[in-house]
Amino acid sequence: MDFAKKYDSNYPVIVIDRDFNIVFSNRNSRKIYGNIEGKKCYQVFNNLSSPCYKVMPYVCPIRVLKNTKNKEFTGLYHLNSCGDRYVLMNVIKDKDFFIQKHRFFAEKEFSLPDFKRVLDLLGEGIIIFDTKGIVRYTNKKFLSMFGIKKEPDFFFDKHIDKIRSLFPEEIKDIFSRQEEIPEGEEYLLHFPNRYITVKKSVLDNSFLLWSFIEKKEMDLGDEIFRVLLETTPVGIFLQCSGRFMYINPTMASILETTPGSLIGSSIFDFVHPEYRGKVAEIAKRRNSGERFTEKYVIKVVTGKNKIKWVEITSQTISFRDKNCGIGSVVDITDRKKLEEDLRNLATVDQLTGIYNRYAFERFLEREISRAERYGTKFAILMFDIDNFKQINDIYGHQVGDKVLKEIVQVIKKHIRRSDIFARWGGEEFMVLVPIKNKADAYKIAEKIRKTVENHIFENIKHLTISIGISFYKEGDSIKSLIRRADTALYEAKKTGKNKTVIAD
Repeated sequence: MDFAKKYDSNYPVIVIDRDFNIVFSNRNSRKIYGNIEGKKCYQVFNNLSSPCYKVMPYVCPIRVLKNTKNKEFTGLYHLNSCGDRYVLMNVIKDKDFFIQKHRFFAEKEFSLPDFKRVLDLLGEGIIIFDTKGIVRYTNKKFLSMFGIKKEPDFFFDKHIDKIRSLFPEEIKDIFSRQEEIPEGEEYLLHFPNRYITVKKSVLDNSFLLWSFIEKKEMDLGDEIFRVLLETTPVGIFLQCSGRFMYINPTMASILETTPGSLIGSSIFDFVHPEYRGKVAEIAKRRNSGERFTEKYVIKVVTGKNKIKWVEITSQTISFRDKNCGIGSVVDITDRKKLEEDLRNLATVDQLTGIYNRYAFERFLEREISRAERYGTKFAILMFDIDNFKQINDIYGHQVGDKVLKEIVQVIKKHIRRSDIFARWGGEEFMVLVPIKNKADAYKIAEKIRKTVENHIFENIKHLTISIGISFYKEGDSIKSLIRRADTALYEAKKTGKNKTVIAD
């Protein structure tokens, strides 16, 4: 790597490897430290014979970046080898190297309370919180960037919860979730007519520094791109390592949250548990270096705990030397609901809400195929309400419909989840029961019959049902099974009603 060309900076820049060896120093660092390449950083900066963290009270930035997922660290240090001088040290992890940028200040002109003078010179909007969420510093650039008409001292020593209403919607949620957002990454936020990048840095493990940089100059291509992203009815996102780096306003709207709630968050925070495995597999392929375009449909859980269906088209791109995913998101919840409604119209009985005749025949067809292939056993129970015509004649069809709905609710409570319950037509019903033998099928049928017999109905108090059972035999068809169940039901009716008969 050509460090000399890459780090020709006005500030001292030093490159250190994982073993604390200085492998490069630019010309400005050599003016201060001399020829230090090949030496250990702790030897040069603090005249030590072992790493600083073993003997010094402050945090070693190299060790922090080696042992965490963080990519950047900023700290204020007093270096023994430089006399009475402080250095603001910004350290960035670049693969197997650590890039240190130093900014020096004499002790006589610099103290910690004057730290704001340094930050005011950076040209960035800066706000600093301690780990409890209390503001320790804001610069004027930050306030002017967001049109906040307060003096910096107004925010000092105030908790975020007391002042968050003063911040624009785009950033207030970021400050409420400071701890969970990874540091060192630059996230891109939409504001009217502009973009702003935001980055978190950790100062001595005690303070969280947020820097905001506004992109002022935009060419025609940038402007067209910005307008498209802001106005398109399609959600757009960029994610790297499973975290959102950018989302457009429509994406935030689909997930019923704010951009600040999404930036830096895990995509799995919003993926419905049923589909996390699917999304994880796509992420695994992408992280392995595979470049592909994928279109898929999943359920998501919004910020308001609503479940939505979305259609995602994502593509692998190279962004900041990583394989990332950029994608479009379309809310298809209404389409899915329409599909479900149409499916219900085809398979659900509109009066009782259970399966209709068409659906039951499809289930029965599937169960016969399973029995033929795997040797499974099942029975069907066909029953109808005894003397139902009299109920309609005496009480009217409205009461008759209420009876049908009530009897369905009674029986649903006494059958298993594996049983298929359907209205066959009129007052006739079917239950498909996976079962091992005729005796067990009879017990289930009798339980249903006695439950109905003992139930007090709203309008007519008591009624009974008759049941016919047919047990699957090798070579059975839908017609033969139903014919035998119907014959058994007829026998139950003919011999007194309110009884269960098993077909031969």
